[in-house]
Amino acid sequence: MTYIFWFMGAGLLLLALGGEGVIRGGVTSIRALGTAPVIVGLFALSLGTSSPTLALAVQGSVAGIPEMALGVVIGATLINLLLILGLGALIAPMPSAPKVVLRDGGAMLLASGALVLLSLQGGISQRDGVFLVGAFLIYAVIAIVSDWNRSPEHSVACAEAEKRSMGQRPHFGGGLFALIVGGICLVLGAHFAALGAMAVAELWRLPVSVVSVTVLALGASLPVLIVTAIAALRGHTEIAIGHLMTASVFNLFGALGVAAVVKPLAIPPVFSGVDVFVVLG
Repeated sequence: MTYIFWFMGAGLLLLALGGEGVIRGGVTSIRALGTAPVIVGLFALSLGTSSPTLALAVQGSVAGIPEMALGVVIGATLINLLLILGLGALIAPMPSAPKVVLRDGGAMLLASGALVLLSLQGGISQRDGVFLVGAFLIYAVIAIVSDWNRSPEHSVACAEAEKRSMGQRPHFGGGLFALIVGGICLVLGAHFAALGAMAVAELWRLPVSVVSVTVLALGASLPVLIVTAIAALRGHTEIAIGHLMTASVFNLFGALGVAAVVKPLAIPPVFSGVDVFVVLG
């Protein structure tokens, strides 16, 4: 039976490698096109490090397993805001600029509130998914406009872009290749991890939601954990907090929205209670 765990482990490893490929390839390609640093940073902070969560959520939706899609999104968000933020605070104090609290924290509260309302209605339709994706795009536009002319010292996204640009010369072809390979790894990793999670749930007689909200969510959150730990160790605490907030907003608006657009999600009773309200809190 150990092959089941190797199977799921290989899937999680592919997700981690795919996420890194998407970050590096996406950032390099965008920079090669001469895109503004704030857009580069926002890509790395949201879609880049949260791409494993997106891949698993879509895989759960396609496979008709809403427990997996919702479990990964909710679990990854809880891990971001509780476990990873706590570990970062153990490494170094985590002061936050008022803008991060108001803009990113406010968006996080709105995303959590939307999830609570959707859980009360018992499902997320494709129309709801479009609304969630649209809400993230609005948040992204607000973030870009508010940080457009700011220096890295006053913009989390610009600081992230500067950090990832150090010592690198952007090459569009190489970046695009890394982006494609990363995307393939994400698709394969999500498929293998999902199959492994289903097998583990059946073997140990556990609900799929439990495996998704713990093991799969933790595996999907590894890129966020690594970026946050490195930022805290280097004293870039604003990047760490801004990254956690942005990634969490993307999880609830972007990843969940895309999964619902692919296929409507019925919200199981297990996600109508404490998990959703912990995210809101």
